[in-house]
Amino acid sequence: MVRGWLRLALDGSEFRIVGEAGTAAEAEELIERRKPELLLVDYRLPDQMGTEFVRGIRRHSFSRPVVLMTAAHEAGFNEAARDATAQGSVLKTGRADDLLSAMREVMAGGVSFDGRHPPRPRGQAALSPRERDVLRGVAAGRTNRALAAELGVGEETVKTLLSRVYAKLGVRRRAEAVSAAHERGIL
Repeated sequence: MVRGWLRLALDGSEFRIVGEAGTAAEAEELIERRKPELLLVDYRLPDQMGTEFVRGIRRHSFSRPVVLMTAAHEAGFNEAARDATAQGSVLKTGRADDLLSAMREVMAGGVSFDGRHPPRPRGQAALSPRERDVLRGVAAGRTNRALAAELGVGEETVKTLLSRVYAKLGVRRRAEAVSAAHERGIL
């Protein structure tokens, strides 16, 4: 559905679609073959978080602009996008004009982050929205498998997010992460 909306939004503009991918793995292969000048990346890919995907392609020398897309306003989303080295963010539920404006801005060397995403709440600056989702699930006693199913990601993505939570909070175990989060007002 989103891909159809993107095709309609770009129809008649200066932009053309050089490829579509349903997963991060497919996108990596497509980037290698097609060498796109701009990427539109979903925040929640089936096999990986969009922010992790962007970090990964940056490590492999992809230097073109990236715009992250998400379905809803999320506190801290713009900060997470910036942290991942994206140049912009758009809402999938937004207007075509907003998408085109963001794409033009980042292609011109600027940045374009949707201002409707609230900033990270105080005490949560170190954690991305998805890392907080995982931390809340851990605090509720969910296993990695249950969290993966609930969040619509793979268990490896949950493990990666959890390891980032540990590193950012300076802890080594689930219980320590929950305790530190409560002490800092994150939970």
